Amino acid sequence: MKIREIIKKKASLGLKKYPIGIYNYLNLKDHGAHMTEAEMESLADAGVTVPHSPTFDPNDPAQIAHMLKMLDWAAARDMKLVLWDPRCMASMKGLEAPAEYAAGVKAAVRDFGKHPGLLGFFNNDEPDDAGMRASAACQRIQAEVAPHLLSVLNHLGGASDTYLDTYAQLSDAGVMSYDCYLQIQNPAVNRVRGIDRYFQCLRNYREASLRHGIPFWNTVICIGHWMYSCPNLDEIRWQFNTSVAAGASGVSWFHWYLPKPILNYRLPPVDEFWERTQTYYDIRRVQQSFHKTYGDLFNRLVSTRVSFYPFGCGEGSVEWTPNELVSGIETQHGQCTPILVGEFTDGEGRRYVMFVNNSQTKDCCDHVKIKFPKNAKLYCFEYGSEGKEQPAGNYEGPRLDGDTIRDWRWLAPGQEAVYRVELPDAKV
Repeated sequence: MKIREIIKKKASLGLKKYPIGIYNYLNLKDHGAHMTEAEMESLADAGVTVPHSPTFDPNDPAQIAHMLKMLDWAAARDMKLVLWDPRCMASMKGLEAPAEYAAGVKAAVRDFGKHPGLLGFFNNDEPDDAGMRASAACQRIQAEVAPHLLSVLNHLGGASDTYLDTYAQLSDAGVMSYDCYLQIQNPAVNRVRGIDRYFQCLRNYREASLRHGIPFWNTVICIGHWMYSCPNLDEIRWQFNTSVAAGASGVSWFHWYLPKPILNYRLPPVDEFWERTQTYYDIRRVQQSFHKTYGDLFNRLVSTRVSFYPFGCGEGSVEWTPNELVSGIETQHGQCTPILVGEFTDGEGRRYVMFVNNSQTKDCCDHVKIKFPKNAKLYCFEYGSEGKEQPAGNYEGPRLDGDTIRDWRWLAPGQEAVYRVELPDAKV
């Protein structure tokens, strides 16, 4: 596992909070009047940290000036933009005319490259194999022209290991991004199967990430469309926390704005009336709570193990078994509340574990009992701590229970609990 490479790449982004993006299909020509400082404040207030920009015409000085203002507004709120600059979009020029593509990237970098509010440029979305190779060539060119800027290419969730290994070898990528929405399929379609597929995608990208030392981001769904339902608060919290616990180094939302009705698309965070919907406020609640609890903690961690209690989810999943960090998990009164367990390490070798109620609909009907080794020291993260740990304790607090320490947790659907576990014989 290339843990240190992943930590280094995450640190190079210079983000003060966990990366949370939005897909933005607006354009400045038609929607520029809505891309204001107030709108940027609305994104920041929702806990978004790395939003995508609208598309724009780089030959229009007024639109260039508007994008610079948006970068100013982002930087003032500790956000960084991913610009949809057509000069940096992938095309066959990366393979067939690399000098021409490089000239476009250099022009974009002259316009925006030194701005502190810029994270990088969007490259491509869901390419096939040929498109991936062209996109990877474009990413290598951008890495040569502007190594300090991220090039974001979003893949399909079902990409094979061969595809991901080839991409990693060709691209010199700073992050691997993908999307999967099957976890919010209408239950009549078969959500259970969709959830299995969701976790299989998370596993595939996590394993590719660890093989190649590249962080990965998961794009999840916040708009009802096609066979996908409109996610509620519990489903939004579940998507976010399962992504983090399964090792994602960032999360993005598809998609944020709906400037006019199309097909059966409905209830995004900002609707066709340019009004914030309940979806906006549900995402805001989840993300601001996460930031206020963990700060930049997960920017410094890398996933080392993902397992499921009491049964696995997705092809190749691992059922949880006791280890040196966690010696027992019990759900009370025979209620088989599913728990996702994510284990992490930081650059100094400190160990962390995250528990998530892996049901989208069911509260833990009673406490979840978590057992740790008797000689462990436990630290936790409470709302308002912003990543500063404190000795573990809830309204009861951890207690000795035979040869273990046990802690109780009530967990709503998708709700999480995070501990740092310090073992006396651990090498730090």
